[in-house]
Amino acid sequence: MNFTLADQSIQYTFKAEKYDKGQMQRSLQNVKLDASPESLVKVGQAISKLQGDELAALTLVQKHNLTLA
Repeated sequence: MNFTLADQSIQYTFKAEKYDKGQMQRSLQNVKLDASPESLVKVGQAISKLQGDELAALTLVQKHNLTLA
């Protein structure tokens, strides 16, 4: 049996006083399977700059298929 990476998304957490509870989360679907950690951070930093807040955390969510052979 083997796992095969099928899909992934990224969840960014932004921090600022303007948000309820001081944080806001934003998820992006269909992240390229070969996306580098550096590129995911750069995207989060760019979004943060546009929103005028601070990038607090990133969570990569992966879905794998399991082959039954």
